[in-house]
Parts: sequence; C-alpha cells; structure tokens
Amino acid sequence: MFANRSVVEIMVLIFVMVVAFLIVAIGAFVAIVEIRDPTADTDRAVEGLFGAISVITGALLGLLAGKSESAALSQRPEPKE
Repeated sequence: MFANRSVVEIMVLIFVMVVAFLIVAIGAFVAIVEIRDPTADTDRAVEGLFGAISVITGALLGLLAGKSESAALSQRPEPKE
C-alpha cells in the first residue's frame, strides 16, 4: 500500500485513515446513544461527524489536486533557448 509513494502521500493517507476511524467511531457512538435514549441531544456529535467528513474530503481533494498539478508540470515541454 505504501510502496512507491512519497512521504507527503504517506502522511496524508495516515491522516485520512485516522480521520476515517474517528468517523466510524463517532457514528457508532451516535447510533448507540440514539438507540439507548432517543430523547438524547446528539446534535454536537453529529456536527463533529460532519466536520470530520469535510476534513477527510478536503485532504483527499488536496492530495488529488497536488498529484494532478504534479503530473501536468511533468508533461510540459522544456522551454527552448
């Protein structure tokens, strides 16, 4: 999974994995709380869940944009003197 990847890509992937774990954990927590006590206020937990989703989406889009720009720069012809 990490073969032939740059250090930045590995760091972003590890960050995304941690945030993905948090998304699953918060989602499970909200589901358990809602099942045990339907009147409980879980608005803040759901806000945290959506915040984590936006963070992971931003990180992946940033990685994709960086890779596409890098590919575009490597395909430019060399300037003639």
